Amino acid sequence: MSDTRRTPLVILLVILLALEAGFVAVLTAALTVEFVVRQADFPATALTLVGLTALVAIWLVAMTAGVWRARAWTRGSILVYHFLQLAIGVGSLQGFVPRPDIASWIIIPSIVGIVLALTPTITQYLSLRG
Repeated sequence: MSDTRRTPLVILLVILLALEAGFVAVLTAALTVEFVVRQADFPATALTLVGLTALVAIWLVAMTAGVWRARAWTRGSILVYHFLQLAIGVGSLQGFVPRPDIASWIIIPSIVGIVLALTPTITQYLSLRG
């Protein structure tokens, strides 16, 4: 595949996904270190959280590579991931201890990812190859 078909919006989406993958990978490493260093009150729950975070990191890496290679399946995956992330961001605005500062760091990339995935340029780019 030639690089000439990768528009700036496609490259922006790849950068966004790569940054999110990097952040979640760092979060996974931090949770792993904390699990090993500190004694968890509920070890099964802590281990499950580490495992799920690692799966999300792998999912984001796969989506990033899929968008770079123009795989059609990535569009639906991007939308699912960013809508789930948006729900988490909205949830962090509510509750006993609302955190709008954290919510903004979650909601803004979610909206950017959703908008990018729905742009005609990216839709056409991802539909050229299956």
